[in-house]
Amino acid sequence: LSGHRWLRLHLLKRELRDLLSLWLVPGLAAFLPWNWCLWIWWRLAGWSWLLREEIGGSRGGRQTMGLDPGDREFDRRFRFGFTLEHADVFRTLTFGWRGLARTMPLQPAVTGPLEPGLCYFFSFNQGLPALAQLRMAGFKVYMVYRALNQRPAGVGWMRYGYMRLRLRMLAKVCGAAGIGTGGSRERIVQSIAEGGLVTIAVDTPPLPGNGVVEIEFPGGRRAWWRTGVLKLALELGGPQRCFIVHVDWKTGARTVELRQLEPRGDLAGLARMLNQLFLELYHYQPELWFHWPAPQGFLIAPAGVKVET
Repeated sequence: LSGHRWLRLHLLKRELRDLLSLWLVPGLAAFLPWNWCLWIWWRLAGWSWLLREEIGGSRGGRQTMGLDPGDREFDRRFRFGFTLEHADVFRTLTFGWRGLARTMPLQPAVTGPLEPGLCYFFSFNQGLPALAQLRMAGFKVYMVYRALNQRPAGVGWMRYGYMRLRLRMLAKVCGAAGIGTGGSRERIVQSIAEGGLVTIAVDTPPLPGNGVVEIEFPGGRRAWWRTGVLKLALELGGPQRCFIVHVDWKTGARTVELRQLEPRGDLAGLARMLNQLFLELYHYQPELWFHWPAPQGFLIAPAGVKVET
């Protein structure tokens, strides 16, 4: 094949794989009972064509973190967990945010006043039904997300269409537009002042020019997180929470837990507490971690960062 024809064939295969992995297989959630879907997806999770690029992209990261990159059980759980993540979009499309919430019970139920504030989460996916459950509990929910203004480089049209649909379903689940990361600080402060629960990821890799705090990664590795959200939390005060999702690999059942965190008055103390939660989640269900393609992004502090304590 000529170089041009080979490239066209490669791009066509990528589009077909994305059609299968991001639309057709998870799209079963739009019309089949959820338990049927779980049964089907667990069996399809053993199929090497499903989420092939994601599996391939994760292997180098798994090796970096000391895991077996060829672990087939890891691969199967990875495919299953990410299929659930994509299926939540189609469940919301057909059954609405309440229908999505029913796929992930909140345990234990929320009691006491529904005070506004920050709610952390870690990048272990399954976020849409967790947000739906928080809304069902009575919170006015917002999520801080990375804005999508154009098709990212290297992303095909099937994947780009899925990403746009996901953002639409995020707004449907929360009942309000999310908060884009560009200039998000003012929106976060305003949303909390108006009674909102603002959910935001803690485990974000450092970027040049940002403040960072040193944390511990699995295996005792030295790593860094960005400090923006942590410093904002200390400035705001008030209640802080964290939602944590658990997946039962035997049944496929998911639950979400909303933890009330102990107050911390300093950056180092807050980082240590959240770091411990991250390590707990990582050891419990590493297959769900979003950052497998590039964990080294946390392990190397770029030039120009400011290490804070």
